[in-house]
Amino acid sequence: MVATLVDLSRRGDTGGFVVPQVFAAADALLRTWMVAANAQNTSQELSILTGPGETAGFCGWTIKARLALLNLGQPVELMSQWVANLTTGAVTVHGAPASGFTGGGALGGHGMLIGGVGTTNSLITLLPQPLPVGAVVASSLAADQEYFAFAFTQHTFSNRQAVVLLIAKDVYSGQWHLSFTDMAGAIGAVAWIANRPGVVLSNSIRLDYFSSATPLMLTQPVQWNPITPGITAATPPALNPPVQWFDPVVLPADLALYNRTSSSFGYFIGAEGTEWLQLGPARLAVKVKEGGGD
Repeated sequence: MVATLVDLSRRGDTGGFVVPQVFAAADALLRTWMVAANAQNTSQELSILTGPGETAGFCGWTIKARLALLNLGQPVELMSQWVANLTTGAVTVHGAPASGFTGGGALGGHGMLIGGVGTTNSLITLLPQPLPVGAVVASSLAADQEYFAFAFTQHTFSNRQAVVLLIAKDVYSGQWHLSFTDMAGAIGAVAWIANRPGVVLSNSIRLDYFSSATPLMLTQPVQWNPITPGITAATPPALNPPVQWFDPVVLPADLALYNRTSSSFGYFIGAEGTEWLQLGPARLAVKVKEGGGD
């Protein structure tokens, strides 16, 4: 199994700002993939509330995932936003339960999403002459391994790149999760945790020992991670909470992590010949060719 890969890169010589054109092309692919993904997962539903080009001066998506789960008798719904203001260059990213969403004029008509993880502190580079833009869509409709990822890079600058969308099936729970990065490399994600029912938010794709970020997404195989609050010698033993365990979200097998970042898309080949494309920041990579001569 390898990704279906579509190169949306633009040279930047089209006489205008090329980011909206790239996003429009990605939107067409996303909508086609989403129809097929919903047909394969009839008890769940992905939907686009607002897409690129629907509001003047703004570019991006507001997406909702209704899961095949109930919480207090109501469907579990997650949402993510990645919205760029093409006048100021500001990028707003957010992931949260759909209960935190209020429609209206915020973000150029995308509405306001609160109660999760996100930032509004990154910039798309806006210049009189359009920069070249590298962009790629990677997707799969393999049963129980479905995903759609869109990433782009204004590769003149190392911090001008993002994984705008990552919609993926958690292969452990079978539920959708929504993820994104901003233009500086941090990742945000919202998912439903399987064995301690509830929404889980993350700003890390994996747990680093020296990181305080909550671990969420892991590549194969499934791993268990302990969550233990910090304890000092002065803390009375009776106040120490118990160790808690949870199953993290597991990414489809086409997705992996590479141990370094790149100033643009990176391409590398594993020892067994498997070839991978790194999707901008956060070390996320997608398999584009199997090893062993396949």
